[in-house]
Amino acid sequence: MTDYVFILGSNWLLSIAELIVYFRNRDIHVGVKDFSKRAVVLSIADDFNDEQLTNIQSALGGCYKVAKVVASYDCKTAKRAFPVTGRINQRDRAALLSCPWVKEVWAHPKDKRIKFGVSAYPMWNDQSVDLKRYTVAMDEAVKAILVEMGAKNVAYYVYEGPDRRKSDRQNTALWPQTLIRHGLLTSPNAEVLTVFTTKTLYIGKTVAVYDSILQQHRDEARPYTSPEISTSPKLCRTLLNVAGAKPGDTVLDPFCGTGTLLMEAAVLGMSSIGIDIGDNAVKGTIANLRWLERELDQKLKFTVVRGDAREADSIVKEEVDAVAFEPELGPVYSTAPEDDEAEKTVRDLTSLYRDSLMAASRCLKQGGRVAMTLPAINSEQGLFRVDLAELLRGTPFTLMPFLPKDCVIDTVTKGEEPRLKTERTSLPERKRGQIVQRELVMLSR
Repeated sequence: MTDYVFILGSNWLLSIAELIVYFRNRDIHVGVKDFSKRAVVLSIADDFNDEQLTNIQSALGGCYKVAKVVASYDCKTAKRAFPVTGRINQRDRAALLSCPWVKEVWAHPKDKRIKFGVSAYPMWNDQSVDLKRYTVAMDEAVKAILVEMGAKNVAYYVYEGPDRRKSDRQNTALWPQTLIRHGLLTSPNAEVLTVFTTKTLYIGKTVAVYDSILQQHRDEARPYTSPEISTSPKLCRTLLNVAGAKPGDTVLDPFCGTGTLLMEAAVLGMSSIGIDIGDNAVKGTIANLRWLERELDQKLKFTVVRGDAREADSIVKEEVDAVAFEPELGPVYSTAPEDDEAEKTVRDLTSLYRDSLMAASRCLKQGGRVAMTLPAINSEQGLFRVDLAELLRGTPFTLMPFLPKDCVIDTVTKGEEPRLKTERTSLPERKRGQIVQRELVMLSR
């Protein structure tokens, strides 16, 4: 087994679940060895090369970086070596800064000009390590070792600004676009990834990162957009993975909107069929896919038609391998609705979804999967969600649990925060303050 560390998106639970589904889709044995709300360490049966890891990263919706673990330490060593307050343990600091793993990251640095950076990802609310001093000390130690090993010139990058997502939180990690811009993923350059969990400090060499610049270009430069019916490209990739879609498969999106999911499917080498009840949405989706063909300089295989998702079986003339979609989520509320209104909305949407699933089931191959989002409406008094038993009543679908027990290694910390609850029938995809939030479900035919 080989250990890899993945830096997670803001929805850390969904990111871990997506990773497990991705590898299981490919019959690759994987186990969660350790995790925090920022990173997960996976023990994987396969020893991937850099190209394979790059392809894995590019297919994921919920991860920002992937690195191969080269060393690990007891977290207490780092806490004693770089305490926020109190006496420094010089023996622990010397042990940490000896960096014996450098030779695994740079096997032959002699006469090379090397640029690198050390990024630190702490536990979410842990203030026990002086991260700024730790990161700079690690940078200096690595630089000194590389010079001693004969490197011709060595320079490192440090990010000293605040966390862009929370300005009062210190950030000691290089952003993916920084690594791309300065060529830190191209040998002999490198990023050294350091991740803190409850008990362990993991050191890894970053192999691939999320290309946010390219993703932003595809999302903003396409000819047709509509904020009211658009789904984020990252969520679309997650839906495709949860649905079990792989390169060469045909994917059905019966609520295609602006075509974001179909575009992401095309980038990942899949054929697609899109249905939408809106004429503008259908025309806009076709325009977006034609634009993508020009961007990629290749012919894409897709079909987009106007129609009702509840009649997909009369529209789609071929068997599909997977179904993935974000359906109509109900009204756009400016203020929280009353309970009666929220309850009626959920009841009406449940009927729409069930009828759409019945139609999709007649197009989907036996054993195929559906990945979809469902609304969770915050009313004046509480949260109204779709009843999953009612949703699936009379359909040939069964719920597939996220985070199966057999994917969590026994050594993962239990009874401490954060907790990894297994066998979940749905996963939240929510942002604080939203009236209509989402949750994901995975269904099997």
